[in-house]
Amino acid sequence: MSTPRLTEEEIHAACADIAGQGERPTVLNVYERLGRGSLTTITKYFNTWKESDEAQAFKADELPVTVRLPEELSKEGEDLLKRMWNIAKSLTDAELEIQREALKQAEITNQAKVEEAFKFSEAQAMKIERLEDLISELKTRLTEEQSDHAGTVVQLNEAEKANVGLHKDNDRLSYEVAGLKSQVAGLEETNKEAIQERQALQKAHEMVIKQKDQEIRALDVQVHTVQSTLDAAVSLQNELKTELKDKGAELSKCLSELEKMTLRHDALTIDLSTTKTEMKIAVKVASDAERKVSNLEGQLEVYKKLDKGKVKSE
Repeated sequence: MSTPRLTEEEIHAACADIAGQGERPTVLNVYERLGRGSLTTITKYFNTWKESDEAQAFKADELPVTVRLPEELSKEGEDLLKRMWNIAKSLTDAELEIQREALKQAEITNQAKVEEAFKFSEAQAMKIERLEDLISELKTRLTEEQSDHAGTVVQLNEAEKANVGLHKDNDRLSYEVAGLKSQVAGLEETNKEAIQERQALQKAHEMVIKQKDQEIRALDVQVHTVQSTLDAAVSLQNELKTELKDKGAELSKCLSELEKMTLRHDALTIDLSTTKTEMKIAVKVASDAERKVSNLEGQLEVYKKLDKGKVKSE
């Protein structure tokens, strides 16, 4: 991941810390203090700090640019020693005022070059950030590739174990195929018998259906006849109302016969429905037999293919 950008508060705090040690804050020593960031960003927020009340309180422009302590001095109490050193240096500030003015003029003269260097530094910092992001992404990809490789190795080992198991299963299946061949011969014979039985059942059903159709036609004729008789009787009843009392017994007899024939018709209708149900059951039995035959034929083809594959491998 790329380094987070500096904030204005961080840069102001670094400037105040440097000024508190008796040094004049500059863009370079702020960069050295923070150890990160771009010179453009530091320059931007450094200028806002110079205009702040805090900078005026420190009199930052009057502080020396750098304070160098002898290397032999201990790091302990370094801040106090820097202030003491600054007091000693301030005694000679009057003599160096002319040199400071010259340095200011030189600083103004070199500002363009410094800004150009800042721009170059900013571009380099952006390139570094992109390179850091790319390196991080490459590391992530490398980790993923290593993990995938480890998983592939594990899968390869498992596949080898499975291959050994498949060889054992192949040997066992070879023995089973030898036993299944005999079963295939018996299944073929059973298949032939099932086909013959199905054909016989189909013929018997066709005969039953024809017979029932004939009976239905006969019943239809009888019903039509009875209906015609009934219509004639009704017509006659309308014409001979005066003779109704004398013909009551005869009409009752006719009605009784009609009722019997109607009951017979209903019975034959029920018988026909039962026959159709039996026919559907027989058709279903025949369909189940066909499916079993198809399954047996499919198993036979599989066994034949396994047998051919076995022969080729041998």
